[in-house]
Amino acid sequence: MEKAESHFTKRAEKYNHSSNWVVDQKLIQMIFDLAEVNENSLVLDLACGTGLIANAFHGRVKKVTGLDISSDMVKYADGCMDEIIFSPIEKMPFDDNSFDACVCRQGLQFAELDKAIPEIHRVLKPGGITVLCHLTAYNEIDKDLAFQIQELRNPARRNYLMPDDILNALKKQGLREAENIEYITEESVNKWIDNGAIANERMEKIRNLYRSSNEKFREIHKIKFTGDDILDSMLLVIAKAKK
Repeated sequence: MEKAESHFTKRAEKYNHSSNWVVDQKLIQMIFDLAEVNENSLVLDLACGTGLIANAFHGRVKKVTGLDISSDMVKYADGCMDEIIFSPIEKMPFDDNSFDACVCRQGLQFAELDKAIPEIHRVLKPGGITVLCHLTAYNEIDKDLAFQIQELRNPARRNYLMPDDILNALKKQGLREAENIEYITEESVNKWIDNGAIANERMEKIRNLYRSSNEKFREIHKIKFTGDDILDSMLLVIAKAKK
């Protein structure tokens, strides 16, 4: 498995153009709204990357802290947050009960969940809210092929997620009022796989998996073959919970 830091060093330059969901303002606004912040809130953006989520909070809350392991990604986040900390999610350098809200979009698939979720719980203030948004498979029918495709695209990935995985981890940790919100994003496969981190051979393997996919997978993902591209309606699940 490739290390996440080296993976995102390769992806940094193309990241903001690598998926429709990356710049999707409706999705970003949903994450902001679910966090229930105000002008006095202290917000932590996990795996902040190029800062697109942090930027939605910046200037609207008291302070936005971004946390990441990739300096190459964060150099594209200038002006998006008040503070940047370089650290793994599994061992954050913050005191207990530090933040009113903790958000993350597409970061926990690269973390050790059994260590990351307790850390999120630890740094949240009592009554604080966490909002965690991640790509998942839809169900047992599509997961094998979906996960095979995800592994080819992201060789640094640790976790292949089902819709309830993050939610159940939050509940197990003792967070309250846990709920899932589903969000469908139609993605150009050619755009999604051209992320700067994988070779053409892997990209062609992904295309071939789509071309040879069975009817059930195509139905679940609403696959469309258009010109030389493929459109996939992917499932993002936003897990929200309160400490």
